[in-house]
Amino acid sequence: MEKIRIQGVRKTFRLKRGQSVTVQGKQTDELEVLGGVDLSMREGEFVTLVGPSGCGKSVLLDMIGGLAAPSAGAVYIDGEAIAKPGPKTAYVFQQYALFPWRNALSNVEYALEVRGVSKNERTDKAKYLLGLFGLAAFGDRYPNQLSGGMQQRVAIARALASDPEVLLMDEPFAALDAQTRELLQAELLRIWEKTNTTVLFVTHAIDEAVYLADRVVVMTARPGVIKEIVDIDLPRPRAANIRSAPEFNAHRRLAWEALADEVNKAQREMELSLAAI
Repeated sequence: MEKIRIQGVRKTFRLKRGQSVTVQGKQTDELEVLGGVDLSMREGEFVTLVGPSGCGKSVLLDMIGGLAAPSAGAVYIDGEAIAKPGPKTAYVFQQYALFPWRNALSNVEYALEVRGVSKNERTDKAKYLLGLFGLAAFGDRYPNQLSGGMQQRVAIARALASDPEVLLMDEPFAALDAQTRELLQAELLRIWEKTNTTVLFVTHAIDEAVYLADRVVVMTARPGVIKEIVDIDLPRPRAANIRSAPEFNAHRRLAWEALADEVNKAQREMELSLAAI
């Protein structure tokens, strides 16, 4: 069953007065970030999105979340066009984005508090989610008393507290060390497998993209469009040691081969822009 449909989505930003960029050797005050994206996601599917910097990955997430509007085309969830943030969707950012004046338990409760859920019910739900992430003993700790990995676990727990149908994740593990990153990838999959949540996860790490996903969507350099979709035919649940399996490396190679030229194109475009300054 189709959950998300992205149809002909384009996004152009007009720069501030006096600003310009070099695009294909020409100066312009308009920057086309997305050049016509079409994508469909099934209910309960886990899709990862990779592409060179500046190709519009985060902008695409913002439009699915109702935080930005396309210049052309439309985004649909359950057949309804998205015009503003809605209760079906939750967002996890690269920054931990926790409220520093709230402890871990209260941070997780917040998503339910704004929806008018009773104190006892939201506290029970928050404690349950913290327990799933191994943080049952840290509910009274404030963000500055938690490690980066713990803070991101709290942020994900907060996003899951409202039982979202769609979870948008924008490089949520990018700032973490390699060991913590792998642990949280496994935790995320373990919890996702218990739900029917549809996940769109942006990352620059090919290994992470392949390990997590049912499909890896590869985008071109700006203006971003979908270049290739790599189906990940690996068994679930996924063991940590699957990364050393030949079939994992085969999927990784396919994704990287599709991405490598686009990374080089983006780099050349950046060099041309810097040379024009």
